[in-house]
Amino acid sequence: MWTDTRGIALLSPLLMICVCLIAPCKAQQQAPPSEQSAAIPGEEVIVYRQKLRRARLAIGHNHPHQLKKLKSELKDYPLAPYLDYWIIHKNLPQLPMAEINRFLTENENTAIGDWMRIQLLMQLGSRGQFKAYLKYYRPKPQNRTALRCYYADALSRHGDRAQAYRLARQLWLVGHSQVEECDPVFARWRQDGGLTQKLIWRRHLLALKEGNPALATYIARKMKAPYKELAARLRQVHKTPELLLNYSRFLDGLQQNREIILYGLHRLARQDAASAEQAWQRYSASFLFSDTEQETLLHHLARQFARQENMPGLLRLGRGRAIRNGHSIEWLARQFLRELDWEQVAFWIDRLPPAKQQLDRWLYWKARSLDELYGESHTGVSAHLYRQLAQKRSYYGFLAADALGQHYSFVHRPAPITTEQVQTIAHRPAFQRARELQAMGEFFHARREWNYATRDMTPEELLAAGKVASNWGWYHKSIQSVLAANYLDDLELRFPLAFAEIIHNVSERVGRQSSPLDPYMIYAVARQESHFSHDAKSSSGALGIMQLLPSTARDTARRSGVPFRRSWDLLSPGTNIALGSFYLSTLLNRFDNNRILAAAAYNAGPSRVANWLRKTRKRLPYDVWIETIPYSETRTYVQNVLAYTVIYAYRNGARLQLLKENEATGKL
Repeated sequence: MWTDTRGIALLSPLLMICVCLIAPCKAQQQAPPSEQSAAIPGEEVIVYRQKLRRARLAIGHNHPHQLKKLKSELKDYPLAPYLDYWIIHKNLPQLPMAEINRFLTENENTAIGDWMRIQLLMQLGSRGQFKAYLKYYRPKPQNRTALRCYYADALSRHGDRAQAYRLARQLWLVGHSQVEECDPVFARWRQDGGLTQKLIWRRHLLALKEGNPALATYIARKMKAPYKELAARLRQVHKTPELLLNYSRFLDGLQQNREIILYGLHRLARQDAASAEQAWQRYSASFLFSDTEQETLLHHLARQFARQENMPGLLRLGRGRAIRNGHSIEWLARQFLRELDWEQVAFWIDRLPPAKQQLDRWLYWKARSLDELYGESHTGVSAHLYRQLAQKRSYYGFLAADALGQHYSFVHRPAPITTEQVQTIAHRPAFQRARELQAMGEFFHARREWNYATRDMTPEELLAAGKVASNWGWYHKSIQSVLAANYLDDLELRFPLAFAEIIHNVSERVGRQSSPLDPYMIYAVARQESHFSHDAKSSSGALGIMQLLPSTARDTARRSGVPFRRSWDLLSPGTNIALGSFYLSTLLNRFDNNRILAAAAYNAGPSRVANWLRKTRKRLPYDVWIETIPYSETRTYVQNVLAYTVIYAYRNGARLQLLKENEATGKL
């Protein structure tokens, strides 16, 4: 099976509050769930939500009598604990401890109870009330760096100082700047002699490895001889790694010189892998490097030889059996794929670790290379491999089925859960709170409730939770639940027909204004980008279901006529899907209606795809071009979008081939 998308962040609660205040929560109006609650009749739940909104206004405007009345009327509503939280939170700077203690007791081991504890700890830590801090701190759920720093500080003052300094050491040894809450415990730890020159050296090296030379320079101010001089040398090598070619300067046998050499060789390899290999041979004869250090460097050299398209260097490493790492051998196999050297492709696949040889990817390429070498008769070994793969619902399974000329296998098996199990999960208090929070536009707290409710579930319970999420239209949680349960064959849960009306309407509109864009590819891109999460946000700032950058959205809006005023409009499923689909259509137009190239461009950018095409000069078959895309993320992305398009056609009762004729016959 392919890898499902990961690493999508979600919008902060502050931003979501701003969205709802400025845009009357347009995202909330168009996003799931529906107005009906599983536990409260439809008319009643609407009344409850209206009263909760009025209660929040009463808190903000300091109307205690109105608040008291509303609070009494909301006592049976699932979000009653959140109303208590908002009341206390407004007065949290005054630390109303009696109310806080009552709240924490009543909401022990709940999402909102732990969130209140986090807010309380931040207040106590910022005020230096460390005895109270130790009383309320719980190590397991509190993984925030600021809270851990406050905890170490509190322990160093009123608890186990040895434990405090062990934690301080962990917090110190990172390659980035730490939060200011760490400064007091670091200072005390340093005064008590805990911060040694070796530890300063280690953090200095970590900072350079993580690309923070300014931090490394700052850290070096705390060094004394000989570390100070060695650190200056390390920073010189960071800036100019070819200094390593002056061997006499580094062959004095110091442990720190070993680390400088290893670090510098990694840097040098990125510029000139051949020079780095030559330097490695010289230094490895003089220093005793561990097996892990050798393996790591050789693996890095192999990747850089491949990136620099230095085939002789790559072969030197491989033929000398220096490469034992499966990932490096995969790089070699791909390099020969790019050269269409099928004999070498088969040779290197046979040298992969046995477990990797059984992956769908390499089973397909073994069969493909045998076909190229011995003819496409589909008999013998290659036919057996294709038949094995064609039983699978995956990109390579679909390729194998095409090679055999047979129908695809979709293997749809609904999750083995009952209606009673689903209803039991849906009526649990945590799920009711999650649903109501989602309906109220409190997406941050809704996700926290869901995550708390599902964190210790059995696979069977997770499947029931996935069905609950699907019924509520909370599609990304449905997908995440079946993945967490490792049950991949319920296509209804794993590939939901999310926002179906929007997607089909947009597909028709794009077809009228631009060029045909089938709805199945829109589904596939949305599924790959965000799992249909309307408030998803990537590290690059892309927003919403189809993960659009605001700048791309503005440009697309001008061309398409889709209304778009501000970035937050991208949280509306209708706006996001429309703009994402029109942008996808422009990519299809640019790349001659080739979905392979359009999908690659949607992920990596059209300029990069154009550059890759210039390098390959239209000489590679489509499957080879995809397999040798330089970015592994984009490679997986394209494969997933193609496969998901086929699956979404199947989910809509249509039959679709993995490749269109122009894609299957053209060269890239």
